[in-house]
Amino acid sequence: MGRAFSLVAWVCAASLALIANSAQAKTDWAAEISLRAIESELDLDEGEELDSSGIGIRGDISFQLEPSERTRIRFEAEAGAFDYRDEDRDTRESYGGSITVSHDISDHVEVRLRARRIENIAVLEANSADQTSIGVRLQWQDGNDRVRLYADYREREYDLANPATGDGYRIAAQYNRRIGSYHWFRIDMRHEEMESSESTRRNFERRVIKATYNRPIAKRLQLRPSIEFREWDYEARIAQGDPEGDLRADRFVAPGLGLVYGRSSRGFFARVNTEYRIRSSNDERFGKDGIRAGVTVGFRI
Repeated sequence: MGRAFSLVAWVCAASLALIANSAQAKTDWAAEISLRAIESELDLDEGEELDSSGIGIRGDISFQLEPSERTRIRFEAEAGAFDYRDEDRDTRESYGGSITVSHDISDHVEVRLRARRIENIAVLEANSADQTSIGVRLQWQDGNDRVRLYADYREREYDLANPATGDGYRIAAQYNRRIGSYHWFRIDMRHEEMESSESTRRNFERRVIKATYNRPIAKRLQLRPSIEFREWDYEARIAQGDPEGDLRADRFVAPGLGLVYGRSSRGFFARVNTEYRIRSSNDERFGKDGIRAGVTVGFRI
């Protein structure tokens, strides 16, 4: 876990140096707590966390300093718990923190560096893992158009009977077109890979593309239809029931519809979302379709 940890330490040191050099930095803080409930017809073993049914709680608090007009440093602590409907899975409790340094290169371009450590999260390749990550984001914005480019490096420690680790990268891009107040269209694309030398069955590649449209329909209420395509494959998992004995490869297309209440600033907010996931897989255990519905309510201060 050395490379990611060293990079996190470097970000911390650089942040402290910026703070030390600015005795009159502007400060601000924020906090959020939310509850969520998920009901999924899929609830698959060895599936993604997003297919799991249950209820959860999450909270975070952040503190931001502005050493200069163009630079912002944000410290964030987070904690959460998720109680699965599946009685064979223990309640998952997670906690972590991050440091983010953002700098405006020009009036239209911003660069952001983020270091994060999070304990006991559910990931695609394991039900529980600890993760250290370092990432950079480049943002260009002009008028109603915004483009973001992301790159992250992640190291994971899997909570297994036989200790194992993994590492990999994620690259992503987002285009957002603002049409009006809380009225926008967005497209997200992502590719990621993870490899583990001790447990090669956890090696995978995943690709995601999602289009989302947000339109206000009443005061503080927005309608949010979306469609998402997701596919992934594993390096060392044989597809059960495949006559050719090929490695497992899954995909789904998920049209969705959501309602969002509240604003992006402080106050009460709520989100309701329903998706119908049309799945296909060469593994007979993972090819069925199903509905996933989620409700989140929370408060920001």
